[in-house]
Amino acid sequence: GRLVTPYWQSADGSITVFCARWEAVHAAGSVGEIDLIHADPPYGVNERTERAKAGRSKRWRCRDFPAVHGDDRPFDPAPIVALDRRLVLWGANHYSDRVPGSPSWIVWDKRDGIGPNDNADGELAWSNLGGPLRIFRHTWSGVIRASESGTTVLAPTQKPKALSTYVFQKAKLRPGALVFVPYLGSGPDLPAAVAMGLR
Repeated sequence: GRLVTPYWQSADGSITVFCARWEAVHAAGSVGEIDLIHADPPYGVNERTERAKAGRSKRWRCRDFPAVHGDDRPFDPAPIVALDRRLVLWGANHYSDRVPGSPSWIVWDKRDGIGPNDNADGELAWSNLGGPLRIFRHTWSGVIRASESGTTVLAPTQKPKALSTYVFQKAKLRPGALVFVPYLGSGPDLPAAVAMGLR
């Protein structure tokens, strides 16, 4: 197939970003031999992206985000699972009846001991990495965060760089390994990959 043109590439060529559907990038052979697919797709839950609330104190900085593209319909994991690669697939609890059985789920405990609020206490990822269920504890609740405190929120379902690092370590990726991120979002995988010497 014809290669898809990169949107951006790092000077050393280790990081390449495509502005295209992941299926087209993969089908065109633009990626290469993949060691891990780390996917955070739209879950198909119509995520509420309007954060500001009437009467909220002005000291809280809230912002609205555009709707998550593709979140208005059920997510079908079959095409990405069919690639038969090592895979971590976030939000799979919303479509668990459409992924193969696996003991290797990852639980991200976002509360890590802090009190409850209206948001989920954690997030689940289906994986085929092998081994038992694992829990990653890392507070990430509005302005209360274990990392990246004070940084700008770029996406309504943004994940921390520390989570990407955890996943890459759990997958036992070695320097030079290639990670395919079909849904880039705010891009936490990029600095995590650079820090670990991944592509």
